Amino acid sequence: MQHVFIAGLLCTAMAGAALAASTDNLCEGLFTGTERVAVPAVAKPPFMKFYKDPAFGAKVIRITNARQDQVFKPAYSSMQAWNADESVMMLYRAGDDSAHILYDGRTYEQLRVLDIFPSDLEEVFWSHSDPDILYYVSKYSKDYGFFKQYSVKNNTSTKIKDFRDICGKQGLPTGGGDVQMQSLDDDLFGFRCRADDDDYFMFTYRISTDEVVHVPLSEDQGWDPWTAPIPGPSGERFWLQGKVLKQDLTTVELKHDMYKHSEHANIGQTHDGQDAVFQVVFDPSPKGCNGDIWQGVGHLVVHNMETGDCRPVINEAKGYPYTTSGTHVSAQAYKKPGWVAMSSVGYGSYDFFTNKRKAPALFSEIYLANTDPKNEVVCRLAHHRSFAKHAKRGDYRPYFGEPHATISPSGTRIAFGSDWYDSGSVDTYIIELPAYKP
Repeated sequence: MQHVFIAGLLCTAMAGAALAASTDNLCEGLFTGTERVAVPAVAKPPFMKFYKDPAFGAKVIRITNARQDQVFKPAYSSMQAWNADESVMMLYRAGDDSAHILYDGRTYEQLRVLDIFPSDLEEVFWSHSDPDILYYVSKYSKDYGFFKQYSVKNNTSTKIKDFRDICGKQGLPTGGGDVQMQSLDDDLFGFRCRADDDDYFMFTYRISTDEVVHVPLSEDQGWDPWTAPIPGPSGERFWLQGKVLKQDLTTVELKHDMYKHSEHANIGQTHDGQDAVFQVVFDPSPKGCNGDIWQGVGHLVVHNMETGDCRPVINEAKGYPYTTSGTHVSAQAYKKPGWVAMSSVGYGSYDFFTNKRKAPALFSEIYLANTDPKNEVVCRLAHHRSFAKHAKRGDYRPYFGEPHATISPSGTRIAFGSDWYDSGSVDTYIIELPAYKP
């Protein structure tokens, strides 16, 4: 496959592009059309050199320089990559030398390996308010299962809580198969574990009061044991498998109108500060998603955790195709609530990389949405060109090639991973929006 690197090309004349009027609009000046576009052939961009995406014009930079078979990428779309003031950021390096790596959050210079060994690669929780702090459950043998606080400045961890009374000596507390962030005040966390007697428990921990609430997580109680209760950003409620729970983890406040609770999703806030689930949806909602013509199917659907309302933002009714495979959502722009970053792969459609035909909207794309119903806008930013789970040339788990676009706290930058046409390695790229001010 031959590719030509195209630098400095900004397509301002594409039909359907729109300029936003408000200075608060992160999509200002960016492409907001829904039409099909070609995916120009582009060689892997040079390391630490900015380029403009040739289809949409976003400003992008490759900040890592992975060798053959190596992976550098954001931990996951539902977890924050940057710290609270965006002065540093964290990426995951996969392979025999796997580690969490600290980078300068503005220059993107690699700084050092973080001295942490978390319960899983995604389960590293940046503080929402203190730029120096992150949280994790340790997997080191010497402090296995301890909940710890790490200081970036001091490069040291301190124990916050020992959960062995709940999980036993062998049980490891985790965020489950759909790990999410803690409450915005960094006080409330949700976990699950398999105790020494093989019973599963879900539990919550509040740092300020040292309070643990735990209940069985079993089929007898109507739960699948693979997920943990997820705190809403407000810290007033939890989300678990399609239901909103009170803090006792027993009382159900409401049940969301969703066919599957296991689709890719991220817990965040609506534009007016309400707790919500931002979900990727492939199947119709049982009750029709508040009368939606497509019954709640779409790339992005908002399920309000306080009211139970269901509302599509990106779907066929608004000119987009049926939900693209390999779509993930990041709703962690907590300083710009309601703004959500997205990435889609489009498995099985890679011929659009070479056939010169226009690809469906959102194929191999990174994009951004304002979910405020009075100011809805979607801007398409860049093609990531990753083969992801279908990659064959690298000696790593192809899953690591999924972009997992991750928005920054201010909403002005987006990190994503790409194997760039199955190149044999995965690198991290950063999109800097026009609103970003270094």
